Amino acid sequence: MNDKNLEKLKELNFKNVGINWIGRIDSFFISIEDKQDSENELVVSLNLAQNNSRSKLVEYLDNAQKDNKISEYSLEKNKLSAIYRENEDESVENFLKVLLSYIKDIEGKSICDNCDNTEGLSYYTNGSVFSLLCEKCGNETIARFEKDKSKATNYAKGFLFSLIGALAGSVLWIIIGSFGFFASIAGLAISYCAFKGYEIAKGKFTRKGIVINIITIFIAFVFAQYAVLFIEFMKEYENLNLLGFILITPVLFTDLEFVKALLPDIGLGILFVFLGTYRTIINNYKIAKDSDKLTIEKVEM
Repeated sequence: MNDKNLEKLKELNFKNVGINWIGRIDSFFISIEDKQDSENELVVSLNLAQNNSRSKLVEYLDNAQKDNKISEYSLEKNKLSAIYRENEDESVENFLKVLLSYIKDIEGKSICDNCDNTEGLSYYTNGSVFSLLCEKCGNETIARFEKDKSKATNYAKGFLFSLIGALAGSVLWIIIGSFGFFASIAGLAISYCAFKGYEIAKGKFTRKGIVINIITIFIAFVFAQYAVLFIEFMKEYENLNLLGFILITPVLFTDLEFVKALLPDIGLGILFVFLGTYRTIINNYKIAKDSDKLTIEKVEM
């Protein structure tokens, strides 16, 4: 986002939440963020209940696309998203005002994320993500959050679900590894599925929870490497089955020459699992570090 637009959003009392700027113009709630793969494009989004024919709005968006004001747009039942192209001659505020004039023409209104209510809306955020909610849904969300926060975490259940998730994610590692390759995306699959499993088990993202997930990720990595090794042995020895491989494993790993031959693959595997899991672990650690202070608040506009 260029400096001119950034200053303009601040003047309009937009608030920064994570990678988004959220605000209100007239009765419309709008979120704006930098398009991740572009230096001069902004993603403009708003929840939109459309009461009348939207042909005028579609016509405007089509013309804006032809004039290169926007590169693309999406108009769904309750959501409008447009990729706005920044330029020095027009601020994003001017684009928003024209866009909102067409939305008013079709009697469009901002709408709650959780229900069809278009009255009493506000943004609610925990500091990193946000939702547009009516007062009823907002109060219910806050109450549910506080109730979940006060609950004790079953770390044993969290470990079990995280392990199941990590092992499920390791399937991609095994498939890629069976062809003699490593890829950080496979490490990402392991970490993503581990944390997802932990989340399904209603595990809290505390420091202890992060350690649990790191342990299950490591177990899944060892399992995946072992499975890849078994596949390699099956290619060499067609009559070898899993039980036979398990029985000869202690003998293999007491052979120093065999272990030395494995070290390059183990080292590469550790490197790629680190590359794939690092960002997920760090992001969740940041959440865990401030988990006790975390609250959901209504954003005043």
